[in-house]
Amino acid sequence: MDFRYSTEQDVFGASLRGFLFDLAPASRVREVAATPDGHDKGLWQRLCTELELTALHAPPEYGGAGATLEETAIAFRELGRALTPVPYAATTFAIDAVLRLGDQEQCKGLLPGLLSGEKVGALAAAGPDDSDPSGVRVRADRRDGRILLTGECAAVLHGHVADLFVVPAVTDGAVVLHVVAADAPGVTVRRLPSFDITRPVAALWLSGAPAEALTAGPPQEVHRVFDVARTLLAAEMLGGAEACLDLAVEYAKTRRQFDRPIGSFQAVKHACADMMIEIDATRATVMFAAMSAARDDGLAVAGPLAKAQAADTYALCAGSAIQLHGGIAFTWEHDLHLHFRRAKATAALFGSSAGNRALLADRAGL
Repeated sequence: MDFRYSTEQDVFGASLRGFLFDLAPASRVREVAATPDGHDKGLWQRLCTELELTALHAPPEYGGAGATLEETAIAFRELGRALTPVPYAATTFAIDAVLRLGDQEQCKGLLPGLLSGEKVGALAAAGPDDSDPSGVRVRADRRDGRILLTGECAAVLHGHVADLFVVPAVTDGAVVLHVVAADAPGVTVRRLPSFDITRPVAALWLSGAPAEALTAGPPQEVHRVFDVARTLLAAEMLGGAEACLDLAVEYAKTRRQFDRPIGSFQAVKHACADMMIEIDATRATVMFAAMSAARDDGLAVAGPLAKAQAADTYALCAGSAIQLHGGIAFTWEHDLHLHFRRAKATAALFGSSAGNRALLADRAGL
């Protein structure tokens, strides 16, 4: 496995970084976070139509770009670096679920709206046990030839603006993913307070809501959907960690104390070096997981590993960068706190670091 991006992939990442630098600065992120929807609709449409971010790893027959999950991971990395306030993670997870488990008719019916950005999707799962029947709180019942879902899903990313949900529900003792329209009868959605102000969450209540099962793929694809989500979130956290290091280094070069830049002090150098070492390790882990996902090989081990490593690295970099900035960074108004909040909130999605390492050990037979 070659741990290098191609020239085209490097150019794509750099272009997206420049695009977001111009259109999603921290001031704009804070402005959007204060709105009722909590996401930038104009930027979202441009990302979907001009850059085709949601269509990256979808096949051309459904309107996709025909790339791989490696390119999607690069996009997550850059959006995580900028904390871009758009429902990219939620919609991409829903798209991947439909691609892996939907039949041809379902893909043709559901994907065009999601890929174009016309509709926002959401995977109504973010906990550690969403592929384990004992941990899923939604059940599916068959009545008069219809599938009806009943239960609750909490902390659904961008759930309050979603047009459709992909919901894990227990059917005959197994977890099956189902598609539910947001405007269907029996569906109630309410936005919840979120520690991460740049990415809102919502609670979803289902009371006999009509649903459509995604069962075209093999049952193990349900686990792969969650492992892909872990991998992409790891890429997003990698970008956030890199942003924290960049902010810390820039401040260390310009802040002077005792007539010297504080970056000349050994303790500051060591802190930045520690961040860089962890970022390098995380970068390799995320690349391995993304390549494993693209090749459908080894993702069951690489996904939880990447998520755990990236979560710890992001938390370390956000905390260290705040320390290096001194008293000014302890105010909530400082931009580093946006990363601190994102690091803490994302670390809890799809299992904690300890939970993902335990899952890794189980899958590796340790």
